[in-house]
Amino acid sequence: MHEEMSVVAQVSILVLQIGVIIFAARFCGKAAQRFHIPSVLGELLAGIIIGPYLLGGVGFGSGLFANGLFPLPATGNLPVSTPLYAIATLGSIILLFMSGLETDLRLLFRYSIAGTIVGIGGVIFSFGFGAGLGMIMLDAGFMDPRCLFLGILSTATSVGITARILSDKKSMDSPEGTTIMAAAVIDDVLGIICLAVVLGIVGVSDAASGGAVNWAQIRGIAVKSVVIWLGVTALGLAAAHHIARFLKLFRPSAVYAILAFGLALLLAGLFEQAGLAMIVGAYVMGLCLSKTDISFALQRSLRGIYDFLVPIFFVVMGMLVDVRVLGDMDVLTFGLLYSALAIISKIIGCALPALFLNFNLLGALRIGAGMIPRGEVALIIAGIGATTTMMVNGEPVPIINPKLFGVAIIMTLVTTIVAPPLLSLLLGIPGKGVKKEVTDSTLVFTYFSLPSEVVRDFVLRTLIENLRLEGFRHSEFSRDENIIYFRKEDVTFTLQIKDNDFEFESTNENVRLIRMAMYETLVELHKNLEELKSMACPVGMSEDIIKNSEAPKQRVPLDLDKIISPECVVNDLKATNHEDAIHELIQVLARSGRLLDIELCQRDVLAREAVVHTCIAGGIALPHARTNGVSELVTAIGISRDGCDSPAGDGSKTKIFVLSLCPKFAEGPYLQLVAHVAAVLGNEENIQALSASPEVEDIRRVFLRKLKKG
Repeated sequence: MHEEMSVVAQVSILVLQIGVIIFAARFCGKAAQRFHIPSVLGELLAGIIIGPYLLGGVGFGSGLFANGLFPLPATGNLPVSTPLYAIATLGSIILLFMSGLETDLRLLFRYSIAGTIVGIGGVIFSFGFGAGLGMIMLDAGFMDPRCLFLGILSTATSVGITARILSDKKSMDSPEGTTIMAAAVIDDVLGIICLAVVLGIVGVSDAASGGAVNWAQIRGIAVKSVVIWLGVTALGLAAAHHIARFLKLFRPSAVYAILAFGLALLLAGLFEQAGLAMIVGAYVMGLCLSKTDISFALQRSLRGIYDFLVPIFFVVMGMLVDVRVLGDMDVLTFGLLYSALAIISKIIGCALPALFLNFNLLGALRIGAGMIPRGEVALIIAGIGATTTMMVNGEPVPIINPKLFGVAIIMTLVTTIVAPPLLSLLLGIPGKGVKKEVTDSTLVFTYFSLPSEVVRDFVLRTLIENLRLEGFRHSEFSRDENIIYFRKEDVTFTLQIKDNDFEFESTNENVRLIRMAMYETLVELHKNLEELKSMACPVGMSEDIIKNSEAPKQRVPLDLDKIISPECVVNDLKATNHEDAIHELIQVLARSGRLLDIELCQRDVLAREAVVHTCIAGGIALPHARTNGVSELVTAIGISRDGCDSPAGDGSKTKIFVLSLCPKFAEGPYLQLVAHVAAVLGNEENIQALSASPEVEDIRRVFLRKLKKG
């Protein structure tokens, strides 16, 4: 019974820890974004703050938390509990699995040679700089295990941190992003081979063996690592479509996405058992499934798990940092020198080869910066060094003693902190990273030009639905990139939207398919429009809205005091016609500083009016539109004492104008506001009050009073 309660207590502590980590990750991640710093850095700093070496080790109460919420374990080399570290490991696995899914396989193959050369360059320079500094600071020879371990620690690249930045910056499938990912995977494999070599040297370099090194055994370890990595990747790519068809038997997509993640876990575990890193196995599984038509569904369905586990991973990585080592000046000096060389060696070792591989200086620097962070890989290697002993004067001592471990922690911390903002800054600089675009001769471009933005969006929605019914799956539509990827088994093509134009990129044999899809889409839309014309004209519907409107029940409170500000109310419009009144109210909003683009606002409102004007019987006009010319919901009210000529051409006059503008793609109570205004103007007493030449505050009071009554 006591053991059962002990297990329950441990689980309850783990649950509390995860809850604190989630809130700390979100809070610090959002805070970092407010200062234009990648959220991953905020999550790492959150781990440092709440970790066992700072706030997490502060005890409170006399029960389970007497030693803090994140106490240092009594046994083991990790400063966090094994269950918590295991959950963080799941985060690293799904991070690399999703990174593999997001990788453009065609680009990866195109840049695989570049990635291999860049990765080898980074390993050579980093290993040499790290081991060389160890020789100087420790006054030891190059073959000293401590120097060799410092070299290995310097080679490790944290592909997880880099992948997060590339994903956030929508650069995962760029030439630089693909090269970085390829080089990072090469680095991991080479780092593991180097680790195996060094451990082999340590294992045979003792008095019993006379210091001899079994190079044949070490070569066997290296060959096995490369063969497993390349062999499993090749088999996975060959069987990818068969795997996808098997997974699709377990519909819906939410189910087979979980099974796909299960496959990533299986391969990650098998890679670890084979002596390779789990994260490499997860990336290989994602890479293999990236060429299938279910890759987009997997990304969408697993996004929730990703958002849950990945921040936990980075927070726990921050918890591994022992900030107390900063108090030792010798460790601090050694660590800062080591960190500087670790940064310089990666930039030189990776950027220099990239300059000879069609990358310009900007692209080469992006690659070099992307290879800087060491993160979890360096920490894992440092942990292995701390638990591996070597013989000194006949006594076993750890290769990485506490001070060297502190040096490794400082290097990990500095490179992890420096890399995200530096890479983010370089990715934010406009311009291509390659000297000249490498075009694929097998690809052709098919263009379609559409008359307006409204028609473009209408056609796009119908086209996506038609292709979905055809069995195609598509990526999420990002308005930042304006690119959609379509895939059905071996058939793939991309659609890039440029203003009102469609640009399809595909192989020559798929051009006919694209043209047929567009033709059928346009025919279907033409048919629907003809049917729509047979309906009654919607002009009369606006009057019904006003006549039948009641004060809406505010499920989402409208802050009308902010939306209808005093400087946006005019009690004496000078305009004499409907269009000029709209122009005048837009100028009022512009003078109040509430518009981003005056011309765009005018164009979008008038385009909406051209479809069906918003003048209503009773001298009321409610011009409104969604537009990119504003960043928030805004309203301007104008009263014309003499009335403006109505666009209906029936001689009627409009005296009350309420102009509303809402961001085009933002969520907000836009229709709710229009409905509220309609409710106000549906009351005859309010109409009379607004027509009696009132003061500005009287006009505002009519709308605010109605809100309170509703």
